[in-house]
Amino acid sequence: MGRYLKPIGGEHWFDIQLFNNKLDNLKNTEAVFLRGGQSAIRFILEDMDIKPDEYILIPSYLCPNILYNFIMLNIKYEFYKINKDLSIDINDIEAKMKKFKIKAIFFIDYFGFYHKKETINYLEQLKNQNTIIIEDAVQMLWFNRQMFIGDYVFNSYRKFLPIDGALVLCKNVKTFSPARDNYYENINLGRIKKTSFLNFHIGSEEEFLSFYEKAEEQYYRTEGILGMDNVSKTMLSKVDYNLITDIRKRNYFYLHDRLIENNKIQIIFSKNLIKDNVVLGLPILIDNRDEIRKKLREINIYCPVHWNILEENWSYKYVDSREISRKIITLPIDQRYDFHDMNKLIDCMSNLIGDDII
Repeated sequence: MGRYLKPIGGEHWFDIQLFNNKLDNLKNTEAVFLRGGQSAIRFILEDMDIKPDEYILIPSYLCPNILYNFIMLNIKYEFYKINKDLSIDINDIEAKMKKFKIKAIFFIDYFGFYHKKETINYLEQLKNQNTIIIEDAVQMLWFNRQMFIGDYVFNSYRKFLPIDGALVLCKNVKTFSPARDNYYENINLGRIKKTSFLNFHIGSEEEFLSFYEKAEEQYYRTEGILGMDNVSKTMLSKVDYNLITDIRKRNYFYLHDRLIENNKIQIIFSKNLIKDNVVLGLPILIDNRDEIRKKLREINIYCPVHWNILEENWSYKYVDSREISRKIITLPIDQRYDFHDMNKLIDCMSNLIGDDII
C-alpha cells in the first residue's frame, strides 16, 4: 500500500464550504452555552445539588475523562453493565438501584445512535419517579433538541467540527463567561496551520500537531465552568448542518454496505438506525485492532479508539466492556470525505484484514 497523501481522520481543519452566512442555527436555542464537554459535565454535577450519600450510576463503557469532574467534586458513582452491542443492561441498573441511593443515571448515545425503545421506556419510567436522567449526546451533532429524554442533555462540537463549544439542555439555563487561557490560541493556531499544510503545503505536520498537543493539555488542566466564546458561537450559528448531515449519512451507508459481508468485521450499528441522528463515525469490532490501527496510521489514515478502558482498574469487573475496548475502532465518515476517500479506506482495510470485502 502506498502512502495516501490526504489524511483520513485526525483533527479537523477549516473548510469554508461548511458555512453558510445566511444561517442562524442557534437563534432559538434555549441552552447553557459552554466551552466543551468537561464544562458541561461540571455544570450538570453542580446544578444537581447531589447529597453526600447519593450516587450517580454511570456506564461501564465510557471515556475515562468523564470521571474527572466526578472525582474533583467528590461525587459518588457506581458503574452499570454495558452489553457487547453497546446496549444498557437494565437488570444491572435495577440491582444497583436497590443497593445504592441513586440520584441520577448517566447514559451515552453511543456514536450518535439512540438506544432501543425498551431501554428508553425504562429510563423514562425512572425519570417519572424523580430519578434524574443525564444524557451524553456528545457523539451526535445537533443544535436543538432531538429525540432526547434527559433532564440534562449535552454535546461537544469539537468532535465534529473545527470549532469549540458545548450545549446543555436543561431547565436551569445560566450564562458563564468564556475562559481566559491559552487553549483557544493554541487550538486555533493548530487548525490554521493544518489547513495551510493540507491546502498549500505550508509548514509541517509536526508544527500543527504541537499546537494541538498544547491545547489538549490546557483543556484538561482547566477547572471550573467555562462559557462559550463569541467567535465559536458565531461560527457554529453559520454551520451548514444539512450539508454535513447528507455527507455523513451518505458515507456511512456506503461504508456499511461495502463492509457488512466481511466476516472479519463486526459492524455494531445498522444503517437503518440512522433517523434524525447525525452520527460520529462507523464503529466496528476487529481482531488485532492495535496492529491494524498502527499500519493505517503509517499511510495517513487515523481511526480513533472510543475508548480505551483496559488500563482502568474498575474495568476488570466488566468483561463485555473490556472486550469492546479491545476490538473497537471508528472509521471516519465525516464531511471532509467523498466516495474516493471511502474507497481508499475500504481498500486499505481489505488489504490489512482480508479480501472478504465485496
